[in-house]
Amino acid sequence: ICNVRDITELIGLEAQLDQVKELSERYYSELIHLRSQTVQVEGLVAESPAMRAIVSTALKVSPTDATVLISGESGAGKEVLARTIHTHSQRKAGPFVKVNCGAIPDNLLESELFGYEKGAFTNAAKTGKMGIFEIAIGGTLFLDEIGEIPLLLQAKLLGVLQDKKF
Repeated sequence: ICNVRDITELIGLEAQLDQVKELSERYYSELIHLRSQTVQVEGLVAESPAMRAIVSTALKVSPTDATVLISGESGAGKEVLARTIHTHSQRKAGPFVKVNCGAIPDNLLESELFGYEKGAFTNAAKTGKMGIFEIAIGGTLFLDEIGEIPLLLQAKLLGVLQDKKF
């Protein structure tokens, strides 16, 4: 028995298949590259490479339980970035509590942040008061203008941030 066949067509189809595989791999790598270049997050516009890097870092840190310091000029979008981190975190079901530390008088800021028990000081509420740290449990606390906090309170705040206890 002899089987004679022209394999020219088969060799041509193999070459086409290799070309298609190569193109597919190139398109896939380009797609991955383009996706990494464009950061699409609801409420954010990030077109510059520096801003894309910031948003990418924020999205990487969101699933963790890390404390994040966001610095920048007024109006730069620190709160928007903090909300983005919150909405992509495991704490998204909890509250997002924003406190403008510069707007609260120095003598009230500590009791606002930490709360107090009844009778803790003169004119304290009879029932005491829950602090902002306690209100934000299970969520995210965004302390805006943290540089305005008095140094003594900054030391107490640092202790809370390091120990994650208040």
